[in-house]
Amino acid sequence: MELLWKPVHIMFLNLIWVLFSLPVVTIGASTTALYSVLIKMRNGKEGKLFRDFWDAFRKNFRQATIIWMIIAFSAAVLTTDVVYFINVGGLAGTVFAMIFLGLDVILLYMSLYVFPMQAVFDNPIATTLKSALFLSSRHFGWTVVLLALAILTAIAVVLYWPVIGWFVFGLAAFINAWIFDRIFRRYYPEEECTQP
Repeated sequence: MELLWKPVHIMFLNLIWVLFSLPVVTIGASTTALYSVLIKMRNGKEGKLFRDFWDAFRKNFRQATIIWMIIAFSAAVLTTDVVYFINVGGLAGTVFAMIFLGLDVILLYMSLYVFPMQAVFDNPIATTLKSALFLSSRHFGWTVVLLALAILTAIAVVLYWPVIGWFVFGLAAFINAWIFDRIFRRYYPEEECTQP
């Protein structure tokens, strides 16, 4: 019976995540809350979905929002640099465009891990960012899988939003939560792998 409720829970969490992400500035806190609930669900420790989401959202709001602002600002600057140097052209322009594109990709890899880490580990911002960067390279195979899933989700949203918009983010995050739970268990004792 519990298995039958999982899709309903995922759709409900998808709706909450979308609503709480609408101000855009709250995407970091909303994503952290989503992963907090889903990793608990993965470990059979789910409670009241909305209450757990709201508690995690409030608890992580300040730190997750700062992290989101850092990532969004860095991505904007690096992408602007890539476009600028492409337009400059020539050998120097190409070299600098490739350098900034490489940094953009590293930032993307790190951003895949940072909010799930914020949901699970209680660390300062700098430690969370550095750890996300470390894990994205240490578990590069999983990073490629996570990136592929993110790209497929984005494509599906663009092409089929009216049909799948009510569950696709929750489903992708649910699959990601399974991956992150496997990764994080290597760094924390099992009983500490989910937010209390």
